[in-house]
Formats: sequence, C-alpha cells, structure tokens
Amino acid sequence: MKRFLIIFYTEFMAWAKDPITALGGIIPPLFILIAFGLMFGGNLSFKIGLLNLDAGSYGGKLSLALKNTISPLNNNPYYAVTEGSREFLFKKYNNFELDGIWIIPDDFSRRIEGCDKPRIEMYFNNYHDDRAKNHRIYSAEILWQFYKTIGYPGPPVETLEHYPGDRMIDWFPIIAVGAILLAAMVGAMMNIFMLTYKEQISRITMEYALAPYSLITVFFVKTILSLFMGMVSMTVIMAVAYFWTGIWPVTGLFTAYLLCLLVSLFWTSFAMFLGLHTKRYMVGAVISILTGITLFFVSGGMTMVKANTHKILFFSWFFPNIYAVDPLRDIILFQEWPEDFFPVLVILILFALFSIISGWIFSAKRIRSMG
Repeated sequence: MKRFLIIFYTEFMAWAKDPITALGGIIPPLFILIAFGLMFGGNLSFKIGLLNLDAGSYGGKLSLALKNTISPLNNNPYYAVTEGSREFLFKKYNNFELDGIWIIPDDFSRRIEGCDKPRIEMYFNNYHDDRAKNHRIYSAEILWQFYKTIGYPGPPVETLEHYPGDRMIDWFPIIAVGAILLAAMVGAMMNIFMLTYKEQISRITMEYALAPYSLITVFFVKTILSLFMGMVSMTVIMAVAYFWTGIWPVTGLFTAYLLCLLVSLFWTSFAMFLGLHTKRYMVGAVISILTGITLFFVSGGMTMVKANTHKILFFSWFFPNIYAVDPLRDIILFQEWPEDFFPVLVILILFALFSIISGWIFSAKRIRSMG
C-alpha cells in the first residue's frame, strides 16, 4: 500500500504540473460540437418568402397553413415566413437570404370556387438535393393541411404511419453523443500519454526499469488517473451538450459512464505504449488526437450505427467505439435501456482485457529494456 501511495503521488505531481494536457480530451470534442452545432443545430425552419396576391379569402387560409404547419421533429413550423413586395422578396432570394418563394395569384380563390385548377407559384433554391427534397415534402404536407382547413377531401390513399419511438431526434444530438464518447476516449489517451512521456524524459521510467518490483502498480495508477480525466472530459462535453440541446442520461448516468470507461480503457494501453516510444511530445499528442477524431467519424460518430451497418467500414468493427456508440445514444437520447446492452458489455470487457494484458506486457518489456 505504501508503494502504491508513493507511485500515486509521483504520477499525480507529474500530472498536476501540466494541467493544459488535461484539456486534451475537452478541446477536440468541443470544437466538433461547435462546428456541427452551427451546421445542424438551432432552428431548422426554412426561410420562405410569401407574396399573397389573392383577391379572395382562400389565399389567407393558405398563408396560415404555410405559417402554422408544424414539424413533428422539433415542434417548429416548417417555414419561417417573410412577406413583402415581389421586388423585395426576389432580391433576398437572389442573395440567398431566402430558401424559396411562394406566390399566391390574384385568381386563386376564384379558381378554387369554380373548380378551375387553382395553382400557386413556387421558387426554390435547389443547390442542395436534401434541401430541395425537403421543400417538396413540406409543400405537399402544407397543401394537404390547407385542403383540410377549407373542407376539401384528403388524398385518395390514406397512410397510417408507425414509428418505433415516441419522438424523433435531430442530427445534432446524434452527433453530440459521438462527441461525448470521443471526449472520454481522447481525455484518457492524452493523460496517460502525458504521464508516460514526462516520466520518460525525467528519467523516472529508468527508476521503474531498475526496480525489483512488479510494474503492475505503476500501470494501474497511470490508468486510474487517466480514466478519471477521461470521465472529467466526458462530463464537461456532456454538460455542454445538455445546455445546448437538453440531452442528458437522466436514469442511465452510471451506465453511460461505464460504457465510455470501457472504451477508454482499451485505448489507454495504446497511448501508454506510444508514450514509451515517442521522442517528441507533439508527435505523440497529435497521433492520439487524430486517432480519436478518425475513429469518431468511422465508428458511427455522425450516424446511427444499427441503421447504417452497410455503410460502416470493415475495420471499424475491430475497435470498441463502434459497439458502444448506439447503446450510449439509447441511454442519453431516449432514456431507454439498450436491448443489446449485455452483449455489448461483454464485447467491451473483452476489448479492454485484451488491451490491458497485451499493452501492459509490451510496455513492461519496453520499460525493462531501458534499464
């Protein structure tokens, strides 16, 4: 126990002298959150210009349908409507300040009342296929809502929609959970790399190499401290995601930490082995961060894995991240217990044991060779 406390104090002091490195697990995921939050977060209503020239009452009812039809995804209107003159709206449209324009002609009501093929004009920027597709979907739904308002019959085919969950999730919260896992992983990697590298250049590693005792205590202390900082990094990013999107594992906080801890445990041995071999601190730090960011993208950080298994690169299945990210989303986004939790837990434990056994053996050989 005395030896454990001495090593713990030694590792802690090396850690405390370089607090900036402790932020290594926070900064990359934070920038990812900011970048994708600006792209996918916020109010996703399309900006539409509306010009109502109708002389009757039906144009006003269509205008209300346009403004009030709500998206089931985020409970916001599909369109954020701007009204004005033709010149004003087309100037904003041509400057890409509006995504589209709806023009209701002056004979709109008359044609409806006379069953004379009423029509409206739509102008849409179709520079992006997904946005053009959404415009077509939204406009159809708004028109059916308008028909319902004025007492017209619905479409000839009725659809009954069924969904597995009671709500839909936007892209940004899905990405945010991937960033939370990334924070835990990179935080643990950066800190164990820093501890190992600092000891190597300060010759403390040489003392370990010459000591007659087992090195398990050394590795254990490094791992515990690094995992702690990984969980701190995860907590910081999870708090940022909560204040930004409102997601939080209300009933599964411990389970979320457990999944992230097991994934981080797999990568600590890799980072420790790297710290024993690199001669330049920045090289190892960059390798650790780039490894984490690359795995974020190839292991489901941007999408739901179980719905896109055919798009997952084959080598991603050799890393634990790919197995943990979807159960983590179930816990954080849906407050649900993952159906495959226990198989995933076994897989992550096996990954962690393999990493610890192989990583500690090779690291011990490396340290002993220094003596």
